Amino acid sequence: MSDCIVHFLPAKAGDCCVIEFDNRECIIVDCGYKSTYENELKPLLIQLNQKGCRVILMLITHIDQDHIEGAIEFLRENGSSSTPRIIKVNNIWFNGFFNTLFMRDEFQERRRSVIGDLQKKRMEIVLGQLSMQINGDAGPISAVHSKCFEELCAQNGYQLNMQFDDRVIKRSIDSRSHLVNDAIKIGDCRIIVLSPNEVLLERLAHKLNIELIKNFGINYELSDHVEFARLFERLMELQIEPGISEEYISASEARLEHWIGTSTLAQMNDVNNAGIVIEIEYKGLRLLFAGDSDSDNWANYLTDEYDVIKLSHHGTTKPNITLLEKTKGKMIFVSTDGGKQNRHPENDLLARAILCGNKNIYFNYEIRQKRELLNMQDQYGYSVVFAQRRIEF
Repeated sequence: MSDCIVHFLPAKAGDCCVIEFDNRECIIVDCGYKSTYENELKPLLIQLNQKGCRVILMLITHIDQDHIEGAIEFLRENGSSSTPRIIKVNNIWFNGFFNTLFMRDEFQERRRSVIGDLQKKRMEIVLGQLSMQINGDAGPISAVHSKCFEELCAQNGYQLNMQFDDRVIKRSIDSRSHLVNDAIKIGDCRIIVLSPNEVLLERLAHKLNIELIKNFGINYELSDHVEFARLFERLMELQIEPGISEEYISASEARLEHWIGTSTLAQMNDVNNAGIVIEIEYKGLRLLFAGDSDSDNWANYLTDEYDVIKLSHHGTTKPNITLLEKTKGKMIFVSTDGGKQNRHPENDLLARAILCGNKNIYFNYEIRQKRELLNMQDQYGYSVVFAQRRIEF
């Protein structure tokens, strides 16, 4: 076996990767949807367990449904951490709303075991109003999933964020040398947290606080009840990043230079930007997983080259611009939605990635730009690979 295999799984519009090392240690980064787990992740984990592997870390980068829903199904089926039904999981990293944001001082003083009747009635009204404002297909953000995941971790005895004193995954330092020195050792891997920092977490907390004050007044109360999670989910769905649209470039017009500037440069929301970004180091290999976060917030901490870079947010241009300017990857991974909604990846992002010198681009689906990209390989000196689930290096 090679030093490392990345299982780059199809996850609809979501993310799901499993890194398998030659010492039989594995790391899971996001789990996609429930169907991702049932069709792709579960069969793989069963195979890995039969080979004697264990999961030294499962990382859920943020609470969006397309990253966390499959993880909930996995934990439900895996059962107790001490007697797992599918595979042993030693550590979980996840910054949920209830174990992260609501532990902050400004929220702790508002927590109640029972919410007052007046606010309960107001919550019912607000939930109805918000549901009318939000398209039924709009929301990948899920506070309800966050609460469920945190409860499953507690009930089944999983170690959640145990490597961090305050149980919050974050970058607390500001120099690259300190980041390297403070790398966390898990198994035979060294893991460096590049993001979020305290500023990004504070920004998300501030956004939530403002929304709650707007809806319930300065003296609002908080509860761990699932109805509050559902309310918060509705509030956050209104903050979802704008949709992606761009001019489609036909095959006859295909030149990468023509694709630059076609993106609307959609911004990531505060939930995405507060997501976890990590480097993994193993036997001299270096892998970067960017979640859905904008690299403007952490690109200064990147090294010059990685063996693998999983780009941010399914090939959206804006969050990856600074990353592509700062570093290169021997392999670039783009987790897409197969182009079924004509959204991801963006032409602009693909052009920037290739013109910046990245020569090997992997997609977990066939995409709408497949023919154009294949036709331009010789001209620009890169290679593209589609729907390959197992990548060895």
